[in-house]
Amino acid sequence: MGKVKSAIITAILVAAIIVLGLFAVISCDVPGTNGVEKYNGFIGNIRLGSEFTGEAYTMLYPEGVISAEDYHLGENDVHEKADDDYENKYVKHGGLYIEKDKLDDEAAAKEFKCSVAADAKILAKRFGQKSSSSFSVSLVDDYAIKVTLPASFSYAAYKSFEEDYDSTARSNSLTNISHAIQYLMPSGELAIKDGTDETAKSILSYKETPNFYTYFKGASVYSMGGTNAVRIDLTDDGFNKLNVALLSGSGSAYLFIGDECLQLTLTMGSALEDKSMMFTMSNNNKSYAEDLAIVLDSVINNNIITNSFNTDKAGSGTQIVTQTSSFGRYAAVYLGVVFLLVILAAVVGNIVKYKKLGIVGGLMTLVYSLVMVTALLVIDIEVTMAGAFVLILGLALMTFSNIVVFEAVRKEVEAGRTVHAAVKVGYKKTLATLLDMHIILWVVSAIVGLVCVGELAACGLIFFVASLASYALYWFTRFMWYVLISPTKDKFAFCGFKREANDDED
Repeated sequence: MGKVKSAIITAILVAAIIVLGLFAVISCDVPGTNGVEKYNGFIGNIRLGSEFTGEAYTMLYPEGVISAEDYHLGENDVHEKADDDYENKYVKHGGLYIEKDKLDDEAAAKEFKCSVAADAKILAKRFGQKSSSSFSVSLVDDYAIKVTLPASFSYAAYKSFEEDYDSTARSNSLTNISHAIQYLMPSGELAIKDGTDETAKSILSYKETPNFYTYFKGASVYSMGGTNAVRIDLTDDGFNKLNVALLSGSGSAYLFIGDECLQLTLTMGSALEDKSMMFTMSNNNKSYAEDLAIVLDSVINNNIITNSFNTDKAGSGTQIVTQTSSFGRYAAVYLGVVFLLVILAAVVGNIVKYKKLGIVGGLMTLVYSLVMVTALLVIDIEVTMAGAFVLILGLALMTFSNIVVFEAVRKEVEAGRTVHAAVKVGYKKTLATLLDMHIILWVVSAIVGLVCVGELAACGLIFFVASLASYALYWFTRFMWYVLISPTKDKFAFCGFKREANDDED
């Protein structure tokens, strides 16, 4: 390869890295929108864990239990009407107020308390199946439940705290959290009805159909080609029973949990094609599909919530409260600065140690960074403190692979080979070791990603992608060496090391 081709390929690569880098980090107003819409860089759209953007929590009150705040609001309203029945209705318990008939006797109070505790455990199981880095479900004063989730804001969403900044992403994140809480807390049994209102009649239900839950294997999310759906797998008995029910009806049938319609519609009058039912989402929202699949799977496996929550609350609906990160408001900025310093150190270190060929290592560091940013966006992985460490660990793996190869080539040059011959031999000698190392890391990270849940699963997935990128860039480094070395005049020069040629050299 001549100097011209080498220069063109290098220029194209550098230009591509610069352009992608700008798209990754720069945020600005979208032209023609008068500042109403903003473009957020790739990095700004990566979801961050609670360590960087805080948490969101809500309080769930079973029927007959209200907070002190709601009690005093109701109390003031009653006083305006000159009626003290409201005060006589409740008894104080810690920071809660509970209807007296719920605590009429010790047995009733114990049963109510145990039912709330059991519901908390079921909710913990349901939220544990969400793709969240962390969460908690805890009892408050025995009779209320606090659910805490990572806010999962991107930096762009988190920055919307500031005035005049686009808050669309933040609003979407809070909506997803609100929907998760709403869709994961329905109480009651599964039923299939012929309508969506109170007059709807049951087609199949737990109460009216013997062995109802033996018809179902479970529910899961089905995603392919950008389409998200809820899939309910059926047993042979369920397949036959539902086929009869569907073929004998007309119009549509709807899935309910207790009194709540899940807006999953079955077409009556047509047969099932296989032993599963697929429900596509009208808004194609993966988070929504995930929530519905989780609650259906929970109920099918007899994890049924017995209390109805937030039905007796003075406020309107479930309130989501956000809290700033424990590391401070600018924790996400500090994370960005750390990554920038690590990348800068890797680039400069390569160039200082390996001179011209160190530029190759520096370019690979930048390419790795862009690959991982893209992967985090495409796969929608939430980056926590542990995830950030894994990203740096992946960069260290790639850098280590390059150093192993660089040093192997250096030794070959010192042994008397030209740079071209040394590169070929160096790669041959290091290939088996580096391939074995990467295979082991692929297997381990894949197992962690598939077997574990929450933050560990996210870290496993991140490192799996990082190790793939490391090995791919190991070979891309080889190509870039060929590009940069080809026009080199001194075929014995490597990393500033020179020697005189002799007649016995290859």
